[in-house]
Amino acid sequence: NFDFFHMKDDLPNYVTAKCVRADVAYVGQQFAPTVDSGLTGKIVAIENADPGYDWIFSHSIAGLVTKYGGAGSHMSIRAAEFSLPAAIGCGSYLFDLVKGAKKIELNCGAKKIMKIF
Repeated sequence: NFDFFHMKDDLPNYVTAKCVRADVAYVGQQFAPTVDSGLTGKIVAIENADPGYDWIFSHSIAGLVTKYGGAGSHMSIRAAEFSLPAAIGCGSYLFDLVKGAKKIELNCGAKKIMKIF
């Protein structure tokens, strides 16, 4: 006998209950941080953020969205420390929508991410 279950991969861990609307800034592996990286006031989208990405918190970002991670991940803990609205571990589908958007609303209290047109 086999027992199994299916978990949706698009149920992120939301940090805080805040709601923010802002432009999206995708930070890929080829992104080279500078003093003025253009991240201030934006919702940053990062696929896989380890402690080496802590520099993003020095840019006064509006929010954070990651493709991978969970409630106990480094970025969840850091976002909570800064009271930063975040959606951690969105999965491929939702992350790709965020990454391709110019502007989104990240509503952590309602557990929703919406593309703004």
